[in-house]
Amino acid sequence: MSPRGERPRLTVLVATTRRWPELESCLEALHDQAQSVGAEILVADGSGAGLSSDAQRRYPAVRLLRRPGATVFQLRARSLEASRGEVVAITEDHCRVAPDWCRRILEAHERWPDAAVIGGVVENGADRTLLDWASFLLVNGSVLPPVRKGERPPVALQANVSYKRRILPCRLPDEGRLEWMFHRDLRRAGETLLCDDAIRCVHVQSLGIAGTCRIHFDDGRTLAWFRRREIGRIERIGRLVAAPAMPPALLVRALLPHLGHSRRCWRFLLALPWLAVLVCCRTAGAVAGFVAGPGKSPQRIR
Repeated sequence: MSPRGERPRLTVLVATTRRWPELESCLEALHDQAQSVGAEILVADGSGAGLSSDAQRRYPAVRLLRRPGATVFQLRARSLEASRGEVVAITEDHCRVAPDWCRRILEAHERWPDAAVIGGVVENGADRTLLDWASFLLVNGSVLPPVRKGERPPVALQANVSYKRRILPCRLPDEGRLEWMFHRDLRRAGETLLCDDAIRCVHVQSLGIAGTCRIHFDDGRTLAWFRRREIGRIERIGRLVAAPAMPPALLVRALLPHLGHSRRCWRFLLALPWLAVLVCCRTAGAVAGFVAGPGKSPQRIR
């Protein structure tokens, strides 16, 4: 840990809405290496029971921010506002970062001092079923290694991304913010976003058939609600009219990163029936979000 009052080189943010021990494997992979580079870990807890009673003894580098009932989007927004590091990194409670993750992040930001955002790569740790592969490929397939290092359009989102402090706003909306929308706005402002394939984490999430379908519906609905807040009525109607084209468009977008990688293409094809189901769930959620707003979907996103 950095001396009191001194800004740490790195703050790592982890939001959780689940009870302990959901967060345990994440902290076990992260804590000791964070201490070794003088980083702080800021855990934003929306459940009120995200950490065990002896967490302060086991994980002294952790600073706890409790916001009972908050969504993961609100938790990440509040923890970003409370972060102190010169570099701020984000991962998820169901991810396990590589043993050199913190060091690699700091080295990457030193190597590219002008980069506003540096994302890593995300591997699939829930790989026993084609349903789990389909779910992973839709969300994180564009940053599944191997990827090209350097400036590139797809940059990892909340599973494995880090920011220079200079581009972080002091205040964020009460409802939070989607990382991909923030990245889009930074690109429009002329900032540099990079990928470094040495920064690795493993995404471990297997929710079964009902849970996976529901989370993709909820994700689609939440995303549409965030988009609805920034577009006009005419564009919203246009998106609803174009909704039948959304499932094939999502499938094509999910396939593109795997072209040229025969093994990954075969995995994609094997998972295609489940991919078709999940893109329909996301489309149904998007329609619900544009028509009726978020409902309870943001609260159910993990």
